[in-house]
Parts: sequence; C-alpha cells; structure tokens
Amino acid sequence: MDVDLCCFEYPGGVVLQTQFWDYKPATGPNDSFTLHGLWPDNCDGSFEQFCDNSMEISDPVSIIEQHDRDLLDTMHKYWKDFKGNDAYLWKHEWNKHGTCYSTLKPSCYGNQMSAYNNVVDYFNQSVALFTSLPTYDWLVEAGITPSETATYTKSQILEALTSKFGAEPYIRCDTTNALQEVWYFHHLRGSLVGGDYLPIDTLTTSRCRSDGIRFPPKVPGLNPTQTHTVPGPSPTDPTVKGHIRLSGQQGCLIRNGHWYTSGACAGYSLIQLETGSVNLKSSGGYCTIHEGGFICAHNVQPFEFEYDQETGIISANGQSTFSADAIPRGRVQQKIMLGHGQIDFNLKFSMN
Repeated sequence: MDVDLCCFEYPGGVVLQTQFWDYKPATGPNDSFTLHGLWPDNCDGSFEQFCDNSMEISDPVSIIEQHDRDLLDTMHKYWKDFKGNDAYLWKHEWNKHGTCYSTLKPSCYGNQMSAYNNVVDYFNQSVALFTSLPTYDWLVEAGITPSETATYTKSQILEALTSKFGAEPYIRCDTTNALQEVWYFHHLRGSLVGGDYLPIDTLTTSRCRSDGIRFPPKVPGLNPTQTHTVPGPSPTDPTVKGHIRLSGQQGCLIRNGHWYTSGACAGYSLIQLETGSVNLKSSGGYCTIHEGGFICAHNVQPFEFEYDQETGIISANGQSTFSADAIPRGRVQQKIMLGHGQIDFNLKFSMN
C-alpha cells in the first residue's frame, strides 16, 4: 500500500478511550472515573497488541517527568491501577497499545523526534481525551449518583452518556451488576495527535442487565474490586488449571494448541495478569497467536488473551471466534486459527 501511514492510523482508525470506576477500595477521586487507556481498534472491534518491541519502554515515570511534570501529576491523580502500581499500568498501556499507533512511529517525527516524545504524546493525548469526557459529571447531571441503595436502568445510564457524548458508549458491569467501566469509541481522522475524534456507537455489546444496575460510592478497603477489560478469575487465585474445549465440537486442545478428538485433553494453566488479561500455558509452553494460528511452545512470547469468567470463553485481540479447516479424525491434529474459517467455534476454558 503506497500511502503515508504518518497521516492516518492503519490498520484501525477506531480509538477507544476507556474509563473505570474502582469502588472497593477507591482508586482516584471519589467524584471521578479513572483513566485506563487509549486503545487503537479495527473497524470490526478486533485490535493488535505489542506491535513494535523497539518502541517499548520500561520506566514511564522518568520519561514523563523529564518532559512534562504537570502531566505526571495529572496521571498520578487520574490514571490509576487497581492494585496500586500506576507505573506498571502506564508501561503496559504504552507497550501493548501505544506501540500500535502508526502515527506515533519515530519515523513520523522526522527531525523533530527526540527521546520518547512520541511516548509523551500518547500519554498527553490520553489525558486530554479523558478530560473531555467527564463521565461522573454527566451521570450526576442526569440524577445518577453513587448510592448504596439506589439502582438504575441500563437505558438511564446510556441515555445520560449518549446525550453528552453524541454516540452510544459501551458500559460494563461487574458480577454484582455494578457499573464499572465505560468505553468511548471514536473514528479518528488524521493522526493521533492533532486529528479529529468523531464519536461513533460502541462496537461491543454490553452485558449489563437492563435494570437494577448499581453505582456504588467509592470506599476504602483491603480487597480490590476486579476492574478488568474482561472478567477473570479472582485475584486471590491468579493461576487456575483446566482444559480448553471447542464450543459445539468434540475433542479439545492438546499441549501444542492443536485440536484433537481421539485422545486426552491437555492440561492448561490460566494465569491472571495484573492488567486483567491472562496468559495460557500447557506442558508444551506458553500459548500465543502466531501468523493467525493458536500455538503453544517453549520458544514463544506469552500472548495476552482475554477471559470471560461467566462464559469461559477465551478471546484474542478482541475476537472470540476461532476456526479450523476441517474436523480432525483419528490421529490427525488440526491447527486452530483466529477468526472465521470453514468451521467456527469458541475456545472455552473449563476448570479442573
């Protein structure tokens, strides 16, 4: 493709500004959601991750402090990790998502590129967009206030936010039906810095119940609420053992990540990460997505999967559909691919 990828985002073009309401214990101010990230998505809701290891960082605090102390102060106030390790969250958000913005490549800066100013641009833009989307204020203005007893309907919450944002955001509730996340989707025209952010309706379907949604006040405590981009296992049990089966199909995954119907299922470890994502590991090694295929081996970098505790479904890069070219017969092993194919299914983790 003979185009200048410094002028617009490719692949993708959709940008999510994600906010969390961690209420037990409280993270961030009592009258504000907290900033979680600024994510590049594709138009089908899928996304890339950890796109360029040459752009990864290890010490975001030092980088930001050298460039913009006021920015760092704002991030310490609003960009909070639910386990208290803010710097780890910032590093993770840049390495996983920031490195996937084509307009933040060092080559796009030309002679103006200095040490890490693309990193600072990412954090600055994340904070600026977050500041322009005051979720808490919009809810309170509509009469939706934190309460131990009051409940609200999904339509009340969505109408309050949609009327201000100009498009319908995505809302996520925790296992107690308490509001916990809001994602604002944008179509980005131009580069991440200086481009136009046009509100668009969510590309993800909310599973919050239609009524009885809680909006608890933030309270101090010792046990964090799980604020995850996808629900996962309890943080007190970060690794669980189980098998991976295929929805609607016989058989399961064996140690190399292939589909097999004539033998025992391999044991898999589902390892909870601080960020809410999970790693998967068999006796064959960590699992990853390589050239579109699901594989597990000793010589691969662990991939950050998403795991839905309620359904057991495993997703990768926002996609929950996996596929194979054929059903394996006899002693044949079948490779699993991410996305649609001849035979589609979900991968479901079942605990031992």
